[in-house]
Amino acid sequence: MTRKLTAFFSFILITLLLSVAPLAYAQKKLGLEPDKWALNLSKATLNEVNSLGSLTTLLIEADSLRAFKFLDSLEASHNAKGYFFRTFFCMVKADVIYSKFGGNDKHKTGGSKELEPIRPQIMELFANALDAVYHTEKDIFIGWVCFYSAKRMRNFGETGWAVMYSKNGVDLFEKVGYAVEPPVYTDLAELLYQVEEYQECIIYAKKGIAAWKNLSYETDYQDPYKYKIKALNIIGNSFFKNNQHDSANAYYLQSLLLATQNKDTLLKAKVMGNIGRIIYAQNNFDSAYTLFKADYQCNKDDSIYNEAANALQWMAKASLARGNNSTALNEAKEAIHLLGLWPSGPYLSDVYQTLTQVYRAMGNYDSAFYYSDHYMALHDSLEKEVATSSLAISKARLNDEVSRFNIQKLNREKQTELLWRNIIIGFILFVSLNALLITNRQRLKEKIKTESAQQEKRLMEQEMNSANKQLKMFTANIVEKADLIEKLEIQLKGRDDNSEQQLIIAELLQQTILTEDDWTMFKNLLEKIYPGFFHLLKQNYPGITVSEQRMAALLKLRMSTKETAAMLGISIESARKSRQRLKQRLNLANEMNLEDFVATL
Repeated sequence: MTRKLTAFFSFILITLLLSVAPLAYAQKKLGLEPDKWALNLSKATLNEVNSLGSLTTLLIEADSLRAFKFLDSLEASHNAKGYFFRTFFCMVKADVIYSKFGGNDKHKTGGSKELEPIRPQIMELFANALDAVYHTEKDIFIGWVCFYSAKRMRNFGETGWAVMYSKNGVDLFEKVGYAVEPPVYTDLAELLYQVEEYQECIIYAKKGIAAWKNLSYETDYQDPYKYKIKALNIIGNSFFKNNQHDSANAYYLQSLLLATQNKDTLLKAKVMGNIGRIIYAQNNFDSAYTLFKADYQCNKDDSIYNEAANALQWMAKASLARGNNSTALNEAKEAIHLLGLWPSGPYLSDVYQTLTQVYRAMGNYDSAFYYSDHYMALHDSLEKEVATSSLAISKARLNDEVSRFNIQKLNREKQTELLWRNIIIGFILFVSLNALLITNRQRLKEKIKTESAQQEKRLMEQEMNSANKQLKMFTANIVEKADLIEKLEIQLKGRDDNSEQQLIIAELLQQTILTEDDWTMFKNLLEKIYPGFFHLLKQNYPGITVSEQRMAALLKLRMSTKETAAMLGISIESARKSRQRLKQRLNLANEMNLEDFVATL
């Protein structure tokens, strides 16, 4: 996290120590006195940044019993009032819990069992902090809470939520004109890369590079070139994933130049490994192998075993392409060993695929099938994880919008209630005072009453217009969700099936097949419409996989590629590949139509 952001974000949680002088002053001023801290945490200003920033540090340095006893007293203080206090208190408490019990293991992932005991409590604290800060309707504070919520979501492996909240935070900073520092953009780009949002990933990574033009950042950071290389590599990797090798290579070369100029051997080797992938794609296997080996050696020497394993499996690919099957086998097995020290699902999937190719080349088809099955299972799992993250992003964004809408509506209702109360009080005073006036001022009284009524009418119209706009925005979200259902209803029209079958088909088309329970329900429903369909598939094609059966079932219902992707929770590109694999499994010629053939089964 950056220095400038840390200073402001210290309202919520501080992970970096602030300067010694302000910190010492804050500790002397407030110590660990609950009532004083409660008063400061209730402020909506930045006047106490340093003292607020010291609170987390004080609690982390204190023993656990004293720290949590203080937090209990702080929450119970008579000064603990308002949404700002609730926001800052929840974030500070979450940070203290994580610091005390979360550990600091660089090999720890979001799925680590050590994090499970504290996960529910911290997630609840984040939810309460977000709810409270939305009531403030202050975009800059909402941005800060979203930003730090994203950080912890990422620690817990909730990538989809982390993407949504991180993007919310950055977008809100940009909206209010708050300068976003380069590494913040780069971290968001890295998250977007993980969920395969490559276009947005490139946009934010480029913003991160452009932000370095602010000269103060160059002096604020130690080794700023490392952040630049990271952003350039993310852009290059995104282009590589999109098979835009020329563009990828251009950014890799910029990274290599920076690493060379700064004599950073490790980063230089990493970039060389990335360039090696492009050279490998050009069938220049000898040169590619040399680059992969340099990448592997540097990462292994630095105990970065997951990256070393990735470089090693690329070495195995190059060895296989050069005809060195035994060398390729040893390299791939060593990669599996390294991934046991530092796990990585995507890298392990690549190693399984490479081992499949090696054993096939060696004529060991049993082992080839074994690793092929492992690759398919892990690959499907990773694809499902990406799809689930995308769904989580959409769900989180919808929940966030609904929450903000409801809170804004509640605040408007409170404001309207207060306005009406004041109007009523004013009206009573107005009538009482005017009752004392002499008769000759009656005309003036009537005029004032008329103007007051017109003003009330305008205020009511403004409130109604504002409410209608918000309602239309909310309704628009609902209409979008109704589009899919409408399409499914159109598909059902004109069918000859009886009413019971119509209902079953309608239910089928609204299912998703993301879990085994979903698949079982879907399969049972389909069997009611097309009895014996799955039995016929297994009988005629004994080797057909569960994934291929699912695709065949969806094609039986005449669903498009986009619809099958949504049902299976995978990308459209993965859906196309699944269709192609099914066509190969059914031994269909290229000119034959897959949908028509499945319809005849």
